[in-house]
Amino acid sequence: MSRASPWTPANLQPDCREDKKRRLPQGHTGEVNSSRSAHEDLDDMFASLSIDSVLAQENSGERPKDRKRKSCQENAGNLTNALPDDVLENMFASLSIDSRVTSTASMRSGKGSFIILDDNILAGGNSDCTTTSTDSRRPRSEVFIERVNDLLLRHVGTRVRVFEIRFDLNSTHAAHLDKWVQFASEAGAQDVKLSLCKNTTSCPEHFVTANRYNFPLHCFGDGRQRSSMRKLDLTNCIFTPPPDSGAFSSLVCLYLVRVTITDSGIQNICSCCPILRHLRLARCDNLVNVRISHEVLICLDIFRCKKLVSVEIHATCLLIFEYDGREVHINYASTPSMRFLVNKFGHQNGYLSDGVEGMKRIRKITLTFLWPSEKPSYTLYAIKFTAIQFINLFILPSWNNVRGVAYLVKATPYLKRLRLEARSGDHHYRDDVQVSWPEGISLKRLRFITVGGFAAQAPLVELLVCMVHAGARSRRTYLQIDPHHHLCKGLGRWVREDVGDKPARDRVREAARETLRSRLPPSVKLVIK
Repeated sequence: MSRASPWTPANLQPDCREDKKRRLPQGHTGEVNSSRSAHEDLDDMFASLSIDSVLAQENSGERPKDRKRKSCQENAGNLTNALPDDVLENMFASLSIDSRVTSTASMRSGKGSFIILDDNILAGGNSDCTTTSTDSRRPRSEVFIERVNDLLLRHVGTRVRVFEIRFDLNSTHAAHLDKWVQFASEAGAQDVKLSLCKNTTSCPEHFVTANRYNFPLHCFGDGRQRSSMRKLDLTNCIFTPPPDSGAFSSLVCLYLVRVTITDSGIQNICSCCPILRHLRLARCDNLVNVRISHEVLICLDIFRCKKLVSVEIHATCLLIFEYDGREVHINYASTPSMRFLVNKFGHQNGYLSDGVEGMKRIRKITLTFLWPSEKPSYTLYAIKFTAIQFINLFILPSWNNVRGVAYLVKATPYLKRLRLEARSGDHHYRDDVQVSWPEGISLKRLRFITVGGFAAQAPLVELLVCMVHAGARSRRTYLQIDPHHHLCKGLGRWVREDVGDKPARDRVREAARETLRSRLPPSVKLVIK
């Protein structure tokens, strides 16, 4: 960094480096989360996947350290495609977890310090920041800024790996935030996170829209020099990346939550972040028509951007795409490597578009059947999707919806696992309704059916009976019934909700035994949780 550090004190003494330990707070240091090392390994893996493509463009000679790193990355470009599906899924699940390090100070590690600036600074547990009786009468933000400034002053010259700010700040505090971000840049921080909200939740929209902090891109170079940052996580900020900049060429993961960014800003990200692997856009309400064009992007997550109309994806290495929000047009223009697809429309039924036909490696999908459509478009499933082996469905168990599910499983003849999460329990079993199922359903490989939120709904019962009879009777099939509702945490990771009336769940279990056990083939094992 060419500019002088804003943190160099005027009266710095020559012997200030005699004891570096004095720069580290000795008070409230907290404990580093045990998962941090796993996150470091994942970040290192992501950084190595295609960093060689960036190094190859550099004209300068390689240092011995660079040659060693490059030798370990020689064949990393195809690493993710060679991984088993379960390993790949767990890897991304771990990477997306929002790890918390409850420390306001920093902890030493072999790769640098962790600096976490949050509410703990105000708790008075840090011995370097003296607590006075007047602090309680001052604004929280004023006390926080003063203590952060004091803490960072003691860290001048310290190598930093993780730098996080989690506090309710906005554009009125820009002068201080700019200095802190520049400190992170000059300290070589690889993981930078700004969560500028209160108590880890988003501030009121009318407030943050007018007062969001504009992330200072200039702190990471003028475009000719790459920064060391590999992961950037912003909440309640403004992010305006330039069309051509080398400042973020080392960025591997980018998470934007309630961030003000435009459609052109997303295209600029794709052009100036050549080794970006994971992109998350959550509640970015200025996005309308998003076009993602990236050669090495692996995971794309778009979550509840309320003005979004369309998404177009050109990403030949993309393995995972998760969408959750209003119904939009999604064009899978070029996604031949896709393995996992999550498409959760909030108030409409999900569907498989024609683009899925070109995904020769697609194995797992998550869709919604949450709208009791009177005339479902069964023609959407006229094509056979032979690669799909796992299906997760949120379903409102109306008769038309369960027929739609039947046509979906007919289009996926190699299905191995099916999970249904019923979102309504007010449809009780009746035996006076007849429904015609699609002909030619063959589920010879279906071995596991799991149903959450089961309440003996008549349409759902009939659908289960239809599917188990369509499977091969010579091999064991497991049907698991659970009256509890579940939440999907992404990529098919389900968490049980232990709410509701226990006697009512007991009645559902008894109804499941009465309505299902006698109608199942001998090859089906019924498990009621």
